Amino acid sequence: MKDDIRYSEFLFLRELEKNPLAYFNPNDPKQREVVGLNQVMLIEMLIALLEDLYVQANQDELQRVVWRLRGEAPPINGKLTYTEALREVGYPRAELFNKFLGGQLFQFRITWRGLRRIDELRDLLKRDRILDDFGILLSIRYLRRDLEEALQRSSDMAVSVLYLDMDNFGKINKQFGQAAGDVVMKAYLESVRDSIGDFGVGYRGVGDETVGLIIGQGHDKVMEIAGSIKQRVAALRCEYKETPLPAVTVSVGVATTPPEARSLDVGTLAESRKRRAKDTGKNCIVDS
Repeated sequence: MKDDIRYSEFLFLRELEKNPLAYFNPNDPKQREVVGLNQVMLIEMLIALLEDLYVQANQDELQRVVWRLRGEAPPINGKLTYTEALREVGYPRAELFNKFLGGQLFQFRITWRGLRRIDELRDLLKRDRILDDFGILLSIRYLRRDLEEALQRSSDMAVSVLYLDMDNFGKINKQFGQAAGDVVMKAYLESVRDSIGDFGVGYRGVGDETVGLIIGQGHDKVMEIAGSIKQRVAALRCEYKETPLPAVTVSVGVATTPPEARSLDVGTLAESRKRRAKDTGKNCIVDS
């Protein structure tokens, strides 16, 4: 579910937080897919982020346009003064839009205001139940619709579902309390999110109910992602009030179409395989 503009803004700023000098090209479908916006909306969002000082341009020609958008004069270093720039360019916002539309690569970094904006958006998205209570994964209420949309794509576009369940998590809550459990849960959800990365979307329901939706990667790649989640979770070492907490593992069920039938049953199949992973020893991945 990436049609909420705040969620798209959140994803974009978070990408810049991870890659401070990232290059941006709105004509790249992969970059557009990360935030779930079409070309025009993505350009409009980026211009708004520049105007609000959430991001900073790192390309001289583009930066001069940004200065004009803000009504500021560029430094006097042989380049256009503010007055000359306004005389030359009557509509700097339109000029900036056309520069992005031209397909050039522009480099950006997130500002301190942008980092604050990430926190603000996370709180807003949690409040409206778009993100889970920790502000890490999408609410599971979006899973069915996203899965339906994925299955409607071209038949040669693989669709994979991962159902995940943390092993022995209940013991931590019972022995150390919910606050300690929250420490482990946050680390677990971050492991799931970071393993999925840009390959798909992670969802969280009640408790540790967690699902991954991966599109266009094929079964081997999805098994690699599932293995990464399993390794990251097993490597977690959490503490609460300087007390080490017990290690946790994860059981994973995976289903991909093809070879499975292209229907909503791919999710049901992944969930049943997750239950089998729990029943056959935990800390494993079941995909058949």
